[in-house]
Amino acid sequence: MRLFALIAITTCLACICIVAAQAPAPSAPLPNPNELLQRAIANQQKLADQRERYSCRVTDQITETDSKGNVKKTTTTVKELFFVNGIPIERLLSKDGKDLSPGDVKKQDDRVMKEAVKYSNASTAQKQTDKQVQQLQDFLSAMMLANGHRQIENGRSILEYNILPNPKFQAKNLNQHVATVMQGTMSIDEPTGTPIDLNIKSVADLKIGGGILANVHKGLWIHVHNHAEPDGVWLTDMAEGSGDMRAALFLHPYFRFSETTGGCHLYSATAAESGQAKPLK
Repeated sequence: MRLFALIAITTCLACICIVAAQAPAPSAPLPNPNELLQRAIANQQKLADQRERYSCRVTDQITETDSKGNVKKTTTTVKELFFVNGIPIERLLSKDGKDLSPGDVKKQDDRVMKEAVKYSNASTAQKQTDKQVQQLQDFLSAMMLANGHRQIENGRSILEYNILPNPKFQAKNLNQHVATVMQGTMSIDEPTGTPIDLNIKSVADLKIGGGILANVHKGLWIHVHNHAEPDGVWLTDMAEGSGDMRAALFLHPYFRFSETTGGCHLYSATAAESGQAKPLK
């Protein structure tokens, strides 16, 4: 589910993974949280080859409501998620419990093939990855992690932080402006530097360009959770949120959404070019 760039940015945290290191003692000094995140972002590309072996099933539910919370419309979609050079590609499988028509299946096949070919070019994929990393860096630079502490869960060292706006930061773009009104919590897997859980909420109203470019009301909430697969690859398994937000031409004032990802499985395939393919009749 990619309603807003903000949601896409927060779910980009699932792309982060670094080589595991020995967990420190509980009494050891905490690492610099910003350096930890920057180190994780810098190693994002190392995860691309590992993620490309995964295919997952994604279920999205988007509910539009009125100002009193009454449901106006609910849309549920099921998609297949896979990766090409680390870039996620989704293929719609069903909508509101109904399979796609043959015409819609062809449209999905054509779009997926076009995206797969596009991002099979390593240079094109790298440009998209760089763009996502920059958006994430913009978002994180407007915030700071405070009141950190360490706890041990299932034998792993987990760092817990409060997320607060950075009072010395001057926002320059939409993502940064939105980040300046967000507060919440974040937990990080210390051995890998991977964010496990991000839970943030806007604590003030925000208008950009007099509300024309963006209008975020107090109470916008976004929650993203990541988990580690048995081979150590981290993937997002849940994203949810609600609120009142308008961005540019996107008018969707009251909404709730939930996205669950599961049924992930590993696969491997090899291919060799053996001449020009012959069309089937």
